[in-house]
Amino acid sequence: MGKQEDLQAIKDGFMKTQDILLALGDENRQLILISLLEAGCDGMRVGLLTEKTHLSRPAVSHHLKILKAAKLVSVRNVGTKHYYAVNPNPNFAIMQRTTATIERLAEENEQND
Repeated sequence: MGKQEDLQAIKDGFMKTQDILLALGDENRQLILISLLEAGCDGMRVGLLTEKTHLSRPAVSHHLKILKAAKLVSVRNVGTKHYYAVNPNPNFAIMQRTTATIERLAEENEQND
């Protein structure tokens, strides 16, 4: 693949993963994801997330909404209770390929200097 094709692949990768990149760009959402990963597959309710993250209930709900929109978090309803868990997102593979291409091009640029 030539440099122009690599650059186009990077642009395409950014476009396809823009929602994930924006969602992960916030420190509070990163903290929520880490807390959910610690909870495992059973997930966690908003009340426990507020305790673990020291964020207000409305703040946690706001961040969960963004994470859900990016398809990084899923919700499971048990009666009136909602359990949030990290959702495997197929766009992570696109992110990995995009960052690998960036890394390769950066190394090539460094070698050419």
